[in-house]
Amino acid sequence: MFLESFRHLIEILALKKQNNQNLAEIASENKRISDLEERRKKILIENENLKIEEKNLKLQETQNQIEDLGLRLNKLSSQLSMATTAIQETAFKNQIQNIEQEIANLETTYFENLEKSETILTKIQDNEEFFKGSATALEEIKAEAAEIIEKEKSIIENRKKRIDSLMEQCQPSLKNLYLELDKKFSPKEGTSFLIDKKCSACYVAADASLRSSLEEGRSLEICPNCGRLLIPETAKIY
Repeated sequence: MFLESFRHLIEILALKKQNNQNLAEIASENKRISDLEERRKKILIENENLKIEEKNLKLQETQNQIEDLGLRLNKLSSQLSMATTAIQETAFKNQIQNIEQEIANLETTYFENLEKSETILTKIQDNEEFFKGSATALEEIKAEAAEIIEKEKSIIENRKKRIDSLMEQCQPSLKNLYLELDKKFSPKEGTSFLIDKKCSACYVAADASLRSSLEEGRSLEICPNCGRLLIPETAKIY
């Protein structure tokens, strides 16, 4: 009575599984696009942070400080030659020594930060080149993905028509029960096979009367343990 409908159901399940593979392919293509778009966004954010980091090195400010101290040093050197007392000479020498040390410290900082700046600017340039080059790659990927996705959707749509046709050929009681359990167990399957006298989903053994009625196609049976619609092996087409 139900064996033919079970055969239709088996084909429906197979077609749905194939459609899921196509949907996975569509998701993969969309991920290719989103991954590159996300990377481009991260590049823009990284470059903004790098520019702030480079600006905070204050190279020009440090250079101006060194130049200002150099002018003060020259002025003090001139004043030293005009000192009239030992106290004045000592005072000028101490100031000169302090300024020379300050210049040395600033120069050390300047050259360390200059090296950091060069590294940062190189990274910024590399990011800008990637961002520019990836724009073309992104458009190519989008065009390629659109073609693949359209093809996959067409295949899915054709299978859905076949699924609808098979569903209409199933006996109403089986169809309604299947749809009810399919919704209940979603996204998992609401069906299982009775294989070696056991439910293929939970592996609980079915009693003899249930097995006999199901395998002969005389009734619809639900696994007493997991609640899935049982499909008999006798419905399989080998």
